[in-house]
Amino acid sequence: MLMIEVYTTNSFAEEPGGGNPAAVVLEADSLSEEKMQEIARKIGFSETAFVMSSSKADLKVRYFTPVREVDLCGHATIAVFSLLRDLEVLGQGRYRLETVHEMLQIDISMDKVMMELSSPVFFEQADPAAVADSLNIEVEDLASEYLPQFVSTGLKDLIIPVGSKAILDRISPDFDKITHLSERYEAEGYHLFAMDQHKVTAYTRNFAPSLGISEESATGTASGALAAYLHRYSLINENESASLVFLQGETMGRPSIIRAAIEETQGVISRIFVGGNVRDTKKIHLEIE
Repeated sequence: MLMIEVYTTNSFAEEPGGGNPAAVVLEADSLSEEKMQEIARKIGFSETAFVMSSSKADLKVRYFTPVREVDLCGHATIAVFSLLRDLEVLGQGRYRLETVHEMLQIDISMDKVMMELSSPVFFEQADPAAVADSLNIEVEDLASEYLPQFVSTGLKDLIIPVGSKAILDRISPDFDKITHLSERYEAEGYHLFAMDQHKVTAYTRNFAPSLGISEESATGTASGALAAYLHRYSLINENESASLVFLQGETMGRPSIIRAAIEETQGVISRIFVGGNVRDTKKIHLEIE
């Protein structure tokens, strides 16, 4: 039997009990893919991050859901760099992260960690009727002037505009239909949003049953895709784009604040960052074969 030291924390949390749980395993170079998958399955969080040495960057991270490896995870990345800051392994400053397919910039400060995401890629739009059916709502409940569209800033998600926060809050989806549509378009899941004119930029919900995640309380990469969507369709202005605030997880009793920032060059997105803080960090030990 092998005893593994695991850190757990809540990313994008600004109050106790909020945020999205993530697990972090440090010094994971010796672990096989099979062991990493077993650890992620036993922990049962939406993502577990495994930190490794890198010859190209400051460190390398691999990400596993309970069912498979994914290329990138925003909230687990925030967990990794916040943990390394709090353990005084890393100080405030700028770092390079190696993931499975790319290199990303990470900025660490005392009150938050901001991570660079991949350049946005826009894919096909989705049939509003099929999307509404999978969410058990009417087509009229979607924001009629904008269509659901697949967008990626590292992971491909279906960005879905909803007519109001009240509609967003009462959605009770059909997870089988979401899984079918997600797999058909090789997407990770759905990221729904309702705009807000006062407290935050938008309220959001995320469903990714094909990854073994019915609903997630904070989703970094999908928040980046949402930021790109809002920019493309002029739902935010240039001043707003530098300081976006998304509130996710309210319906789960785990309110999470995800901050996003868009850097533009002549009206074109040059870089997108998402980030936040962590709370409730603990160390546990897990026994595996």
